[in-house]
Amino acid sequence: MKLLIDLFLLRETPYRYAAENPRSPLWMPFLLIGTGAVYGILVAIFQRILGGNLQGFAVQDISNPILMGGNILSGIFVALIFHGGVTMVIWLMARGVGGAGRLAVLYRSTAFILPLAVPAFPYMAAHSVPAESQASLILPLGWSYPLLAAIALVMVIVGLFRLFRVTQKLSTFRCGFAVFLVFFFSLAVYFLQ
Repeated sequence: MKLLIDLFLLRETPYRYAAENPRSPLWMPFLLIGTGAVYGILVAIFQRILGGNLQGFAVQDISNPILMGGNILSGIFVALIFHGGVTMVIWLMARGVGGAGRLAVLYRSTAFILPLAVPAFPYMAAHSVPAESQASLILPLGWSYPLLAAIALVMVIVGLFRLFRVTQKLSTFRCGFAVFLVFFFSLAVYFLQ
């Protein structure tokens, strides 16, 4: 529990734990499944609120266990794929600024980055449901989703900086540059869609 508190207080402790403690891989399923499930639950709730059709079926006709279960499974799958992809990007940027890389350490450490993105999940979930153009007007507290996403972005950026400092043992400038490269690469991928 202290690791999660330190994670959200943006301390280096979780990344040090992931890099140095041989038991750190035990946290990975909890972090990946937990964040994926939270995202899936939000998508299911938003689909239920907004209604509409889902794969040709009216959302109102789909039972809650099927709607929740399907979205939770897809959320976990998205978290696993995202974790693998983010790890590779972070590894490339770490190597690009002169870091040691250490892919296994980065793989364990990036699992601790995912929970920092949880405040952005309402924004992401609202934009993944069918009626995305009206979602922020209809969904409860929809006006706050962009603000929560901005807070999550700042937390992820600070978390990445801490991750680079602990796992790569680089100077402050190189860590900041590596974070900039990850951010720039992510923006480029986002705008290419």
